[in-house]
Amino acid sequence: MKAHLRMSLLLAGVVVLISDARVLAHTDLTVEQARDLIASTAGLVVVDVREPSEFCDARGHIPGALNYPLTSGVLQARYAELPMDRPILVVCRSGGRSSVAANFLDAKGFPEVYDMNGGMNAWLWDTVPCKYAGGSGTADDPYQIATAADLIALGETPEDYDKHFILTADIDLDPNLPGRKVFDRAVIASDTNDVEPGFQGTAFVGVFDGDDHTISNLTIVGVSHLGLFGAIETGVSISRLGLVAVDVNGTGTHVGALLGGGTTAVGDGSITASYSTGVVTGTALVGGVVGLQPRRSQITVSYSMATVRGSDYVGGLAGVNFGSLTNCYAGGHVTGSGHVGGLAGQNGCRNRGANDYGTITHCYSSCRVSADGQPTGGLVGLHDFGEVTASFWDIDTSGHTSSDGGQGLSTTEMQTASTFLEAGWDFVGETENGTEEIWWIDEGEDYPRLWWEREASEAGTVIELTAPDFDAQIAEGVVLVDFYATWCSFCDMQTPILDEVAERLGGQARVAKLDVDEARDIMQRYDITGVPTLILFRDGLVVERFVGLTDADTLVAAVLSVVESQV
Repeated sequence: MKAHLRMSLLLAGVVVLISDARVLAHTDLTVEQARDLIASTAGLVVVDVREPSEFCDARGHIPGALNYPLTSGVLQARYAELPMDRPILVVCRSGGRSSVAANFLDAKGFPEVYDMNGGMNAWLWDTVPCKYAGGSGTADDPYQIATAADLIALGETPEDYDKHFILTADIDLDPNLPGRKVFDRAVIASDTNDVEPGFQGTAFVGVFDGDDHTISNLTIVGVSHLGLFGAIETGVSISRLGLVAVDVNGTGTHVGALLGGGTTAVGDGSITASYSTGVVTGTALVGGVVGLQPRRSQITVSYSMATVRGSDYVGGLAGVNFGSLTNCYAGGHVTGSGHVGGLAGQNGCRNRGANDYGTITHCYSSCRVSADGQPTGGLVGLHDFGEVTASFWDIDTSGHTSSDGGQGLSTTEMQTASTFLEAGWDFVGETENGTEEIWWIDEGEDYPRLWWEREASEAGTVIELTAPDFDAQIAEGVVLVDFYATWCSFCDMQTPILDEVAERLGGQARVAKLDVDEARDIMQRYDITGVPTLILFRDGLVVERFVGLTDADTLVAAVLSVVESQV
């Protein structure tokens, strides 16, 4: 019976569809049929659409099931991650939500969908509990870290250091809060022996996706290899993570907000789109993001605004760089004795061989640099082995006119776009230096900032556009623009609706507004004869327009339809 179950179910579904065209394409199953389908079907994907608290409760879930909650919108936002070429079994608690989810997947074109009637309430066979806040630790279903307890549990489970993780919420580690503490070692991959030289412990070798969340108020008072991660090895990926208001204080070496350092076997790791603020203190190999940037590893599109204090090998971003720093910056205050730099205390090490070749490309420092010894520089203290390319430091704020690598400029020059464009930096709105849209600048007011910073700050908020920046703002992605006037009462009524739309979209698309009285040419270009008028753009082209007061549900549905069509 099992050998023919899947074909029988498909045939049954065909008969139903022929007899009643109103019925959707998925096939309803009893729990017994679902159990047999799981046992007999290679490649079957079980999608549990309950909320995480249900998925991870004492009852557990079907082994191998993926959690895509329906009610909170996760399935609707991430359904494209599911394979179209494999059968999908949808389950929930009692069968109601799984039916809705199955209909949704039908509508999205999934060809083989099954709905388990009766849900987990009727399931009598094996289940498994959740680890952390959910997930299974794979690339497709990473372990979910949602609380301080989850993060601490990860640190206490070295056997999981080669797994995939995703941060699903901001976490406050303030030691004054219940369940938190002042750590005496790194939270994850800590050094287990303060006496023996070098790193003694298990290094992290997995993937940690911050998913644009933050970990705040991390407080450590310890010795060496301190930071959120103590040490990493080959293949590590840490991304989209913010460490806010850290207080990391070590009496030894290898101290950073995010990472203390790497082991001798490290290679090919990456830290991407991450940042730190707060205070980092150590003796040697001390940096705002990493104490020792491991050999052949990369830090890209990241920054630190931390205050960094040490004695030797102290840098605003990295104490020592044995890998690559690309499209990064530091803007805090760096203090030390020797080998002190605004970005890196030392770049590369000739005596250690080719593996310790350091590169710094398209980076800058606006740090104040204080040191009572040498070598000290505005960007790099000692450039020993490697390359420093198209990188700069502010001679006014740093207090230093020299650096072992890089070019020193005045604050005015550092806040001028042409300085960086002429050096080949990739900025939003230009294509000569590339199309990755890495940097942007509020010229004359600020230094260059990473474009993802602006995108992150705008998520869930309404952006106020001006005529000069309008074209650049709508040129890429999905943007909903409210054309309004300050004298318009209906525009005033549209404002809180627009705020709600931005909050509900949560960064999936940008929401903006433009005062038509300050942008007459743009108003005429788009033939706007009344306000409020809302226009939905995709990559600079008009997709849809709404004239007059428009409700949030209509706008959100329209925006999401365009977003989903891009997947």
